[in-house]
Amino acid sequence: MPFDVVGQARIFLSTVEARTADRRQAGATAVVFLLIFAAAAPFAKLALPRIWAFIPSYEAALIVSDLITATLLFAQFAILRARSLLALSIGYLFTALMAIPHALTFPGLFAPEGLLGAGPQTTAWLYMAWHAGFPLAVISFVVLSKKEQTSWRPVQKPGVDIAVGGVAAVAAVCGVTLIATAGHDFLPAIMADNHYTGAMTGTIATVWGLSLAALFVLWWRRPHSVLDLWLMVVMVAWLCDVGLSAALNAGRFDLGFYAGRVFGLLAAGFILLVLLLETGALYARLARTLARQAVEREARLQQLQQELIHVSRINELGQMVSTLTHEVNQPLTAAGNYLAAAQRLAGEVDAPRLAHVLERVGEQILRAGQIIDRLRQLSVKGEVARRPDDLVITIEEAISLATAGLQGPGVKVETIIDPAMPPVLIDRVQIQQVLLNLIRNAIEAMAGSPRRELVIRAAAAPNGMAEISIADTGPGLADTVRERLFQPFVTTKAAGMGVGLSICQSIIELHGGRIWASANPGGGTVFHFTLECVVEAEATNPARGILSAV
Repeated sequence: MPFDVVGQARIFLSTVEARTADRRQAGATAVVFLLIFAAAAPFAKLALPRIWAFIPSYEAALIVSDLITATLLFAQFAILRARSLLALSIGYLFTALMAIPHALTFPGLFAPEGLLGAGPQTTAWLYMAWHAGFPLAVISFVVLSKKEQTSWRPVQKPGVDIAVGGVAAVAAVCGVTLIATAGHDFLPAIMADNHYTGAMTGTIATVWGLSLAALFVLWWRRPHSVLDLWLMVVMVAWLCDVGLSAALNAGRFDLGFYAGRVFGLLAAGFILLVLLLETGALYARLARTLARQAVEREARLQQLQQELIHVSRINELGQMVSTLTHEVNQPLTAAGNYLAAAQRLAGEVDAPRLAHVLERVGEQILRAGQIIDRLRQLSVKGEVARRPDDLVITIEEAISLATAGLQGPGVKVETIIDPAMPPVLIDRVQIQQVLLNLIRNAIEAMAGSPRRELVIRAAAAPNGMAEISIADTGPGLADTVRERLFQPFVTTKAAGMGVGLSICQSIIELHGGRIWASANPGGGTVFHFTLECVVEAEATNPARGILSAV
């Protein structure tokens, strides 16, 4: 039976193949039953006291046991969706319900002739129909199981089938009860007072034959599941029940009558016991599985955390390398341009100009070292060493560095600084990095523009801050790009790395300011950033004002 289509199929009694230990246990139980039957059979007709309380107690125990068993089997059917389990579940429900009219119609128990309009033969015929119905359900279970092994079609709506099966079981019990009560006079007499008549022989043979048939088809079906083995034990107990209480005894309330019903109670309880043990084992396995999964999940989580830490370190290293490459590349490029000029001057033997150019080379190499040192301090301490400084000198040096070695049409650079603005509290090298990045970006953005004008402004801002802006006349930025402009690795350049503006933002924020971009009303983009002013040292520098264009 291809129950593997259901994930948990191989953990149920109806699908787990029986092991040698299972066969030994079931076989030993069946042998014990047969030995008890053999010991009780010679004394089956021995008359015993009439214990009326035995009947309702026995019937109530059967009802409870079979109802629980039917419920557990219906639950397995809802999971596995195998029609064979549905047939067996209906069989157990039928036996539970049949015990009710059997008890109500028992003569002398609740009324001299029984309730429900019962006659002298009603209870006996209900017993025979009861003990014939369950073997038929077992045979149906085996036949459907065999069919499911070759052509598996799961039930699509198990809830509907359970409801229909329950209605069918109730209808069968009501039908049998109606025949045994209202149709009592049309049935052969199998009871005379409390003793059996000759007509009982054929009836018992039929019921026994059905039980033997059920036992045979269970044994014949291979391979056996655990449920198959214990159903065989149930059928052995069922045969002992019918044999002692209806075939070998003389009538009601003799030893066979009591012993047979004890076998019936054992038959009802065995599958229930096995199912309950199975349920407990399933819960135990589930608990162990959940505990193991929790341990594995915790171990996997720790592993993922380690991997994330490792990836984070690699990303940080990659970003640091990108930052170093981006920032150090600028002074090294300038140094390379100066060296190229020095080579030309060396051929012309212009010693004064050569010395000046070589001096600039040294300055750029020293600047590269300062940038590396600042980045190292920033990564270790996360802070900057700020000193009062003049923006004029800082901006002029940044413009000189940004325009060094540029080729092609010139860019008109205009700087406008408020004469009344006090000095700012900065790390000059780092602020020049920001200015250099922004000026270079602006110049590159205007490469294809017919008008190439760059305006750098510095003026006082609220809350003791200074605002510096760099405006270009390039193509400008889309709103969607501007929103993400300061994120790492976001760039509009074909060969850009996207770390320059992210570095600028980090530096400005460490200086206690902020940086943002806006559209230039005349076309292009304006980058703004703020720096903290030195309020105590207000001084007017005559050099401040409008500088000449470059």
